[in-house]
Amino acid sequence: MTDKTRLFKEEINNIHVPTEKLDAIILNTFQGNVHKRKRSKRNKMLYSVSTAAVAFILLISSATVSPAMANIVSKIPIIGTVFSESRDPGLEQVHDQGLTNILGATKSVGQTSITLDEVFYDETRLTIGFSMTSENPIGEFYLSSGPQLTINGKAFSHAGTYSETEISPTKRTGIINIDSNSIDDLPEAFTLGVTFTGEDGKQWDFLNPVSKKSKVQSVAINHTQEIKGIELTVSDLKVSPAGMQFIFNAKSEKINYLSNGNIDFKVVDDKGNELMSHSGGSEIQIINGMENMTGARLIDPIRDNVKTLTVIPYIKFHNGGTSVEVDNEGNETKTELKPFEGTDFEFESFTVTLP
Repeated sequence: MTDKTRLFKEEINNIHVPTEKLDAIILNTFQGNVHKRKRSKRNKMLYSVSTAAVAFILLISSATVSPAMANIVSKIPIIGTVFSESRDPGLEQVHDQGLTNILGATKSVGQTSITLDEVFYDETRLTIGFSMTSENPIGEFYLSSGPQLTINGKAFSHAGTYSETEISPTKRTGIINIDSNSIDDLPEAFTLGVTFTGEDGKQWDFLNPVSKKSKVQSVAINHTQEIKGIELTVSDLKVSPAGMQFIFNAKSEKINYLSNGNIDFKVVDDKGNELMSHSGGSEIQIINGMENMTGARLIDPIRDNVKTLTVIPYIKFHNGGTSVEVDNEGNETKTELKPFEGTDFEFESFTVTLP
């Protein structure tokens, strides 16, 4: 349970409700409705608001005395909290600035409910936040590797990351982050379909409109260097409230060299703060007998009054593991990777001046 949710429940439990006065208020409200039927539209609106307020007080009062009602209140999702509590500075910032689409759509199947909480979309990322609650404990891999997505009703093949956080044994939150190279051809606005499937075959389907945000600045870098047979060009930087995205290209005459490594960036601002790397995607092709990698990496957003960045690219080779590919039909192909006998190294640092 998060600190915000715990404090919210403690505040509810500490509210004193004078039940005698509440009974009198309700009685007077109903009596007033019987004797004054010819009120104006303005008075009818005020009456509706006051009735809603009484209903809310009743809900709080019931929660303080009824364990069953308290259990129901504890399961009401606090909409718009997945991004704000994600520990991703970019998602926290776009949430605080009101740049996300707050959805709050909930679907229940059996004893399990999933709420599509929040979506953010711009040139740097497409990110979806959701929460899941159940009457029974939720297994760590209940939703497997995440949902299937559609764009305007068509299957959407993409690269990205999927993560879940356990809030309690019966509640989990999750974030689906789609890399920028998968969203380059998406329209300015579209209908996003999200389908979750549980390991027991239960299914939750969502359809929601999504539109692109436009607060993105581009900075031309065009920095090229070559180390240990890899020619790296960092062409551009996109600056968004959701983060900074470095666009790069790397070439190597060694086949199956770049494909076994991961190029990323260590970034330090002029205040001495290191900005963390979060996600990114890349594509490998063989062009003119050379291995060619194009990709992008998303870094924390810059803070106020930052003018320059020190950037250190580096390559890290994998130590083995599992690679998962998902086709257009949502079918997964897993490949076991053997450790690669390459030595990690850094490229030379360079400086980027921000607009």
